Amino acid sequence: MTPAVRWAIGLLVLIVAGALWMFWKPGNAPPPAPKVEPAPQPVAAAPAPAAVPVVAPATPAPKAEEPVAIAVYFDFDRSALRAGETSKLDELTAKLQGRAFERLDAVGYADRIGEEPYNLPLSRKRAEAVVAYLAGKGVDAGRIRAEAKGESEATTGDGCKDLGPDSGTNRKLVECLERDRRVEVKLVAR
Repeated sequence: MTPAVRWAIGLLVLIVAGALWMFWKPGNAPPPAPKVEPAPQPVAAAPAPAAVPVVAPATPAPKAEEPVAIAVYFDFDRSALRAGETSKLDELTAKLQGRAFERLDAVGYADRIGEEPYNLPLSRKRAEAVVAYLAGKGVDAGRIRAEAKGESEATTGDGCKDLGPDSGTNRKLVECLERDRRVEVKLVAR
């Protein structure tokens, strides 16, 4: 605290003390608080009969809805759904029955083989194929959002790195990159 601040506080204390000394009189004091007498002790009543506890029926805790997310995989350079992958979408539509949700996000991806100007539209076609299938099964198409991410966000990482040239004729590489050719469907709850 600086000396100027200390001086100002001291001056303020002196002014308040002087004002109290000049103007306060014992008659200005507030009246003393009334004495509060303790309440009389109640007379003991006869003890009540023991109550039988009422057990409420157990209600199960609300079941937390499990998150819904699936991945549907595609053949190389194709946007048509594989026959084996449609069962995943059928299970998804069954889970959605009677469930409130805001929307479904269908995000399409492609592997690294080919150029991005080709892979991005291919990943969009894959997402749209999933949307069309779900809509055909009764899911409101207006609540499904299709998005394309092309070859970004690959799931294979460096696992397919040293398998030869990036070509559709390189069968080992095409098989290894299968997990990158996908559509991820995620439920966005309310």
